[in-house]
Amino acid sequence: MMMKRRQFINRTALAIAGTSLMGCFDHSKFQLKKNQVVGCFGDSITFARGNGYVEMLQEKFNKEKPELNITFINFGKSSETVSGLTEEDHPGPRPYLFERLDDVLDKNKIDVALFCYGINDGIYGKPSEELFRSFKIGVYSFLEKMRQRNIPAILLTPPPLAEVVVRANEGMSYSYKNPYPKYDIEVLQEFTNIILDMHHPFANAEINIRQPLFKSQKECYGKDPIHPNKNGHRLIADTIFGNLSF
Repeated sequence: MMMKRRQFINRTALAIAGTSLMGCFDHSKFQLKKNQVVGCFGDSITFARGNGYVEMLQEKFNKEKPELNITFINFGKSSETVSGLTEEDHPGPRPYLFERLDDVLDKNKIDVALFCYGINDGIYGKPSEELFRSFKIGVYSFLEKMRQRNIPAILLTPPPLAEVVVRANEGMSYSYKNPYPKYDIEVLQEFTNIILDMHHPFANAEINIRQPLFKSQKECYGKDPIHPNKNGHRLIADTIFGNLSF
C-alpha cells in the first residue's frame, strides 16, 4: 500500500511539460567541458558508500581524460525517492530529494547534474497510473529546479531489480524486503520509458543503464537484487563514459 509524503512537488510540472517544454531536442552525446563539476544525485546505488559508479567515473576521467579536469561530487542518499512515496514496511518515511535539493544546490556550485532514481520510487509494489504519474512529476520537478539554476542534466534510467535473485514471499506486503515479482518488468521498465521519452530543455541526455545491467545480471549482482556489485558499478560507469563526447 502506498503512503504519500508531504506534497512539495511542483504541481504545475506536468502542465508545463505539455506546453513550453516541448520542442526540438538534440539527442547527440552530451559534451562535458573543461573544469566542470558534475553533481550526482540518486539513492543508495549512487551513494554506494563512496565506492561506486560515481567514484569509478572520477577515476576513469582522471586516467583517460585528465586534461578536462572534471570533478564528480556524490550527492547520493540511501532510500531516497523523487516520487515522495514510502511502502508500509519501510522503517519510517523514505528520504525525499526535494526536501534537501535547494540546500545542496545553494551550498555547492555545480555545472552539470547527473540524475539516477527509480529503483525505490515504485516502492517495490504493483504498477499503477498514480505511481507512474508520481515518478514523472518527480523527474519534471527535478528538471525544473535545474532550469531555474541553468544547470543542464543527464538522466540515467533506473537500474533493474535483478530477477535472478528476487524471491517474493506470499502473504507479506510488498517492500524492499519483499518486492513484487514483476516489479522490474512492470514498474522499472515503465520508469525507464519515462526517462528515455523525456522532453525537457534541461534533459540534455538520457542514458540507458538498465539495458546493459539487465543483460549481465549474473555478473553484476550477488545475493542483493537491488544493489549492483563492483562489476555492476563498473558497467554503469563505462556506460555513462561511453555516452558522453569530449
